[in-house]
Amino acid sequence: MAKQERYKILINQKPYDVDNQFITGAQIKTLAGSPANYGVWLKVNGPEPDQQIADGQEVDLAEPGREHFFTGAKTTTEGNVFARV
Repeated sequence: MAKQERYKILINQKPYDVDNQFITGAQIKTLAGSPANYGVWLKVNGPEPDQQIADGQEVDLAEPGREHFFTGAKTTTEGNVFARV
């Protein structure tokens, strides 16, 4: 039987190993212990903005490199778009 590949990711600067090639925003929040009303973002290197990941949106972990995710409040008060945790 072939050994199942594990994927290494970071969520809020903490490393996790996951068994599935695809992970959703909701699954990322569950792993991190973040509240359901928080948002999830994929850190993007360079000048491009970080990519928001919806609860039902899948991210392919087989892409080269380690994925860095962070969670935080989507909106806090008027004028603030989100706050990183």
